[in-house]
This record gives sequence, C-alpha cells and structure tokens, in this order.
Amino acid sequence: MASLLKPWLLVPVLAGLLSAGQIWVSHLRYELSLETQRLNTEKQDALGQASKLRLELANMTRPERLRQLAQQKLGMAPPKPEQVVNP
Repeated sequence: MASLLKPWLLVPVLAGLLSAGQIWVSHLRYELSLETQRLNTEKQDALGQASKLRLELANMTRPERLRQLAQQKLGMAPPKPEQVVNP
C-alpha cells in the first residue's frame, strides 16, 4: 500500500515545483522588462545629448566665428599680398 502512495505524493510536489518555477520566470521577465525600459530611456537621453553636442560643435567651428575670434582675441588679420608666397 505504501508503494501506491509514493507516486501520488510525487505529483503534488512536482506541481508545486513547476508553479514556483513559473512564478520565478515571470518575475525575471518583469525585471528584464523594467531593465529594457530603463536602457531605452538612457539610450534616448544619450542620443539627444549627442545631437546637442553635434549642433554645438557645428556652431563653435563656424568659419565666421573662428575668423572673428582670431581677429578679436589673437589680433590676427588677413594676410597682405606680399605675405603670401605662391609656389
């Protein structure tokens, strides 16, 4: 009679283990979903910052701005014709 009870005891134990495993997998999926959302937000922030930096770089290296800085801060002026050497 004891041998008949052992397989029936195994079924609820296996069902409990499978249920616990399902809950654990669902929890992992939820955590991964949150991590994915966080990383996507971080990616969008980084792309926005990179775009702003590209715009700032383009603004800082404008030829007109560089010419004005060279004249005002460094006292540079366009070369005179006798200062230019043609090869």
